[in-house]
Amino acid sequence: MALILWTLATSLHAVELPLRWRFSNPAPHGGNVVDMAYLPGVPGVWVQVAERGQIYTSADLDLWIPRASSTTNALRGVAFLGQRVVVTGESGAVLYADSLDHFSRGTLLDGVTGDWLEAVTASANLLVAVGDRGAIYTSPNGVQWKRQPAGFSEWLTGVDYGAGGFVAVGDSGFIATSPNGTNWMQRTSGTVSNLARVAHVGSGRFVAVGESGITLSSTNAGGSWFAEPTGATNSLHNAVVAGTARLVVGADEVRLHEGAGWSNELAKSNGPPAWTYYANVGLPGFFCVAGQTGMMAEGYKTNSAPFFWVPVFDSPRHWLWDVTYAGNLYVAVGDRATVMTSGEGVNWTLELVPPSVTNSIFLGVGGTTNLLVAVGNQGSIIISPSLETNVTVTNIVGSSILVTNVTGSTLGVIWFDLPRLGSNDLQGVAWFDGLYVVTGNKGRVWTSPDGTNWTRQPTPITNFLSSVTAGPGGLVAVGDDGAIITSPNGTNWTVQSSGTTNWLYRVRSLGSNLIAVGQNGIIRTSTNGSSWSPRYSGTVQWLNDVTRIGDTCFIVGAGGTVLASTDLVKWTNLGTITQKALFGLATDSRQLVAVGVEGLILRAAVLPDPTPISILRYTRFPAGDGQTVQNLFLFAGKPDQQFTLDYRSNLTTNRWVTGPELEFYDSDGTLYYLETLPATNALPVEFYRGTLSP
Repeated sequence: MALILWTLATSLHAVELPLRWRFSNPAPHGGNVVDMAYLPGVPGVWVQVAERGQIYTSADLDLWIPRASSTTNALRGVAFLGQRVVVTGESGAVLYADSLDHFSRGTLLDGVTGDWLEAVTASANLLVAVGDRGAIYTSPNGVQWKRQPAGFSEWLTGVDYGAGGFVAVGDSGFIATSPNGTNWMQRTSGTVSNLARVAHVGSGRFVAVGESGITLSSTNAGGSWFAEPTGATNSLHNAVVAGTARLVVGADEVRLHEGAGWSNELAKSNGPPAWTYYANVGLPGFFCVAGQTGMMAEGYKTNSAPFFWVPVFDSPRHWLWDVTYAGNLYVAVGDRATVMTSGEGVNWTLELVPPSVTNSIFLGVGGTTNLLVAVGNQGSIIISPSLETNVTVTNIVGSSILVTNVTGSTLGVIWFDLPRLGSNDLQGVAWFDGLYVVTGNKGRVWTSPDGTNWTRQPTPITNFLSSVTAGPGGLVAVGDDGAIITSPNGTNWTVQSSGTTNWLYRVRSLGSNLIAVGQNGIIRTSTNGSSWSPRYSGTVQWLNDVTRIGDTCFIVGAGGTVLASTDLVKWTNLGTITQKALFGLATDSRQLVAVGVEGLILRAAVLPDPTPISILRYTRFPAGDGQTVQNLFLFAGKPDQQFTLDYRSNLTTNRWVTGPELEFYDSDGTLYYLETLPATNALPVEFYRGTLSP
């Protein structure tokens, strides 16, 4: 029998950098899946690689676990050499792992390089990676890599192994083959189109794909090539085989060859979503495709029926322009009248809006814990008051059904439409001294004491006022051409000098300071709204929103930019796990939530939750092989908490041994963990504890 000691190590934390970002939307993550590989087994291992050093793994195509790569380089290729996973990418990045918990950096024997290694493949005993300027590297183990003198300088984008040899493709229709990864022979492709990937699809047949729907086939191991029209006209990014079926994917392209001819799978009623796909994997009777912003779809074949497709995750992917936090609720708004809410920033719900605004683009949201206001294009406006409502909750307890009524708020959940406020686009939303205030194009300012009845106020400018906030001395609104206007009451407005013609996209009041950010990395700060000081951001990216946690201010912007400062003068570019644009930023005073393109919602725990974790259940059982036993743990904690499962055999003579690092990924704060131990090492009494990571 094993004894479990519930030892819970806790400590309080200040703001700790760098931030650890996680995707909340879309599911399972929002990384651009550039390549994907599968290792069969029980269970199998799926690996996806993406930008900013992102690696995700899954055993079931449902739960995808982010893995620490120790790099922010873009990752471009992934392959298996036996049980070892190997990843390549930007500036000669090479990673390998025998355990998915730990990726190590490989070594380029010829020294560091700025060449990107765009693709990697493996035979039974050799890895080959290809990339910029004719770069070809080989490795017997994924640890040490040697650059081969290929004799050409074309930029290579794809490589695969099959029929006893390697085939590489690249720009301007370049194709070369090699029997050993060292000696390469250029082949005639018959095209000058850029090729993106090449795949061995069985029986000595290779398929290469590229721009403008180009598809080339070779039935003699890459020796000669012929064009194979698929009907695709957009760029193709990858090809794969499943049994006798071949699939090519790309920008709004999914084309299937099964039997005779190619079919457009996107045209099917049960086809995959129209999207940009970069990666695919084929198994007998099954395809998995993945691409931009983590979109995934699975294709299945049953008996003699055609393939049918199932989106893996149903996540909104409309652009999100703003986010706010009020009444213990995050609210994000965006294109196609999108309104999404979340209590903890992890799980998000798509809310219904009135039919009259379903074609609106909501650009801004704000208000109070009593009333939220969302505004958008062509003067569209909706409001959500905080009203008490009864909610019926049904739970199953044992064999009984328990129905209870609880009281909740409609804030952010139930929305009402109002008559449009003119025809100009509106974006800024603020609350000040009993007034709701919205701003927009042509210098428009509207105020309301109740959020229902609105009055247009005269202003001295016609600039697009994209943001407004309540700060020291009254209201401040900012906009294009460096526009700043202030008002002590929402009625009388005065032009202020910003010293710039850059668009000041957003202004926020953070304590005793006002901060305006915008075009070309512009930052302006003020303590009174009338005198503004320039600050050096260190970037020329658009800066789109700003907030504060403790003594640290954070700014998000285009290209996944995240800046931090404790004095508003010196700013550090932290970056994040994406290079996509972030438009809105909000906080509950503990974590950051950022929103952006294609439904992107990111979260980062700036002040980690010190709530102790618990070991709710534990059991040990034989693994079934007669040689090992397995420990199954059920932990409880808070989302995004990381902890180690530490071990000792007794409490008197042994020290704690730090175990594997684990993390709560779901909003319910529970985690199952299974570990396997040799049966000969299974002691009758053992002690475990969960220790929160710093």
